[in-house]
Amino acid sequence: MPLPPDDPELKEVERIVRPPRIPWDDEEPDPEATTYTAAVHGPDPVPSWVITEDAARQHELGILKTGKEADVYVVRRTLGERVNLLAAKRYRDFEDRTFRNDARYRRRRTGDARIDRAVDQGTRVGMGFRAMLWVNTEFETLGRLWAAGASVPYPVQQLDHEVMLEYIGDEWSAAPRLVAAPLGKAEIRDLYEQAVALLQTMVRCGVVHGDLSPYNLLVWQGRLVMIDLPQAVDPLAHADGLALLQRDVDNVCAWFERKGVETRRGDLLADLLSLLF
Repeated sequence: MPLPPDDPELKEVERIVRPPRIPWDDEEPDPEATTYTAAVHGPDPVPSWVITEDAARQHELGILKTGKEADVYVVRRTLGERVNLLAAKRYRDFEDRTFRNDARYRRRRTGDARIDRAVDQGTRVGMGFRAMLWVNTEFETLGRLWAAGASVPYPVQQLDHEVMLEYIGDEWSAAPRLVAAPLGKAEIRDLYEQAVALLQTMVRCGVVHGDLSPYNLLVWQGRLVMIDLPQAVDPLAHADGLALLQRDVDNVCAWFERKGVETRRGDLLADLLSLLF
């Protein structure tokens, strides 16, 4: 039975899911001020290129891509002559997404009975928690992988439903996806070796992408970079973790095989499983 709107337990769940903003002062917020100081920051050590100072300014340059659960915008942050190009991934409210069937990726229980009940009942607060879970999962997973040396964008910050990431590309163009990158045979073989190393690092970190494909692997200056991890799961703790790992391996290997690379995907999967067990 759903909890009434004025129930104290429901209000406490909503406070956890969507904490109130801190009213720093009575002035209107400056739309060009940096958001870094108000956000949760990425892992230490913070790369030297990241502008962290309060005096920085930032400007939105336009949309980079649209997705089923979020849109990505390019943001230019400046401080004097220093410039950061960042990718701001902004998640939509759960009801506004075209991809809502997250049951296969969602953790079975959070450990908080109040939140679990709200999710099970499909209340507004429960849907809000499901939406935030994707944001938190992406930010936390990127931080863990980056700290382990995986080829992923550095997660600069998280603020509400926005994750701001290292932009892969330059001022003229964004890095192409693997599926669209112009590549020679030697480059393709090298990128496959990078994909194998990336999968190995992920497994050692207890991470399965869950939706890995040549559409969420970028290529920039000979480097393969993985993006889009809101649905990442633990391969052992999640009921479908091993099946999702096999699907990731199959999707990636199938693309490289079509390009003439001998992947021996069965041996690769066995190697990854040996790292787990």
